[in-house]
Amino acid sequence: MATIAIVMSTYNGQTFLKEQINSILGQSFSDFTLYIRDDGSSDDTVSIIEEMASSDSRIIMVKDNGSASNKNVGFGASFSSAASFALKNDADFSYLAFCDQDDVWEADKLKAAMDKLSGVASDTPALYASNYYICDENLNINGIFSDTDPMVGVTFQNMFFEGVFPGFTLVINRHLAELSFLNDCSKDIYYHDKWVSLIALGLGGNIIFDTTPLAKYRRHSSAASSTNLGVIAKIKWRIDTVLNGDFCPRTKLMLKSFTQLFSDSVDSQIKHFLQIFTSDKKYKKLFYSKHLRRSATGEILLRIIILLGKL
Repeated sequence: MATIAIVMSTYNGQTFLKEQINSILGQSFSDFTLYIRDDGSSDDTVSIIEEMASSDSRIIMVKDNGSASNKNVGFGASFSSAASFALKNDADFSYLAFCDQDDVWEADKLKAAMDKLSGVASDTPALYASNYYICDENLNINGIFSDTDPMVGVTFQNMFFEGVFPGFTLVINRHLAELSFLNDCSKDIYYHDKWVSLIALGLGGNIIFDTTPLAKYRRHSSAASSTNLGVIAKIKWRIDTVLNGDFCPRTKLMLKSFTQLFSDSVDSQIKHFLQIFTSDKKYKKLFYSKHLRRSATGEILLRIIILLGKL
């Protein structure tokens, strides 16, 4: 079987899907299998996948219990299902990569990840993240994600309340994939990229950032964003998004799941953090001594959310 398993979740992605899959099929490192789980699309996404799979045996569609079409379960659960399927049906792959449906990969993305991860012992959780170009809908480049390693100064506590690496940049080793997705909790994890990053960081694994941009991240013009708002409006937008969105319940679920699976494998500081934030002791959370966010604004907003009893 292949060296790398790539997992993709799709949902109504007919516009850009073929371009993304072609960028995967054109990788300089070609020993991979692409597992695609569609999350209940109503457009031509499934037809596009079936057509491309018929001409390249490296593409495998993931079907839920052999059903004709999959239920919509949300992107986190969909990615987790595809990853679990790959792990259970391919005993030989050494690395697992995540892929979104509407970006484009540079030709050496997988090769670069392999070169970096090959030096890590197979029994150590390892995560590779590449830099990426930030593009408009037509893939015109507007900038890059980061000039320096974004993990500098990041703690386990920070990562629980803010993302660092988007999923499409990540390649992880099999050991980390098994820790992440061969359990009963992963199907309920909304942020698959944060989930694997937390496990790698919390269990003392290797996290490698490649400063070379190796993907083009497509920003859609129709996407909801706070980018064009003023400072006060942006703060109000963030508070409303967090208070009325799924950030708080999903974060609490992830705290509970991580504690259930890994509390005996982390150091005393992380265990103390988990004990406090899985409890109902609001004021212990509110006056927790370590920073929970890297920015001052983010820290204040999060403490307000805790005061309101949302976390």
